[in-house]
Amino acid sequence: MATCGSPVLALASQDEDLLQRKPRPYIPSIWGDFFLKHQPGTPSQLLSMKERARSKQEEVRQILLDTAASSELVLKLKLVDTLQRIGVDYHYKKEIDELLRDVHGAQHEEAGFDDELYVVSLRFYLLRKHGYNVSSDVFVKFKDDQGNFASNDAKCLLALYDAANLRIRGEDILDNAVVFTRSRLQSMMKTLDPELAAEVGYTLDTPSYRRVQRLEARRYISLYEKKVTRNDTILEFAKLDYNILQALYCEELKALTVWWKLRSPVTSVREICTG
Repeated sequence: MATCGSPVLALASQDEDLLQRKPRPYIPSIWGDFFLKHQPGTPSQLLSMKERARSKQEEVRQILLDTAASSELVLKLKLVDTLQRIGVDYHYKKEIDELLRDVHGAQHEEAGFDDELYVVSLRFYLLRKHGYNVSSDVFVKFKDDQGNFASNDAKCLLALYDAANLRIRGEDILDNAVVFTRSRLQSMMKTLDPELAAEVGYTLDTPSYRRVQRLEARRYISLYEKKVTRNDTILEFAKLDYNILQALYCEELKALTVWWKLRSPVTSVREICTG
């Protein structure tokens, strides 16, 4: 009959292995002194950017308030989605929360948009992403007799794919939606224009809710700039905000680099933490 070894002896053996293991050689940072020398802007340039950004921030706030007060559901959803993807939504948490609360409260009154898969998908995505209780039954009406979603529009399918990726256990209709939209979008890739095909490929690889916001902001600013329907005030504020944050991160990395150089060379994290 097989017997298990003593856990005490096993732990002792592991401790001996750790003590005998040779420390790894010190490897300098690949960045070297880059952040010590890098200057993203002069103090006067940064001050000018911040003053301009404050002005644009309030202009965007007014755009958001005016849109929230309107009866245009599509505009409300698109604006919130744009502000989130372009990376400036953190300036307007209160306004966005109030807008989405109104959208959620009126979701059964938006009868004019119930048959639009794009709008229903975007509304579902934004509300569920913000913690609202929304039923996946809103997608039942979009299925055909074979159980597939009756749409060949790439924009609609992309919105549905993002929405379906926020599914929870037991939502079979969204499980099916992920499989269906992925297959349908992949089959459409060669017939789409290059920019839309690139967006489809990127979304299939990394659904919206999984993206790192700062990286997504940098990517989406470039995409948004090419849109005919772009709002230039939002675009300018997004660029200013991104550059200001980038300058802040550079200053933080500069301080970290100085600290690292004062502490180096070290051979283990333990020495850094306890030295």
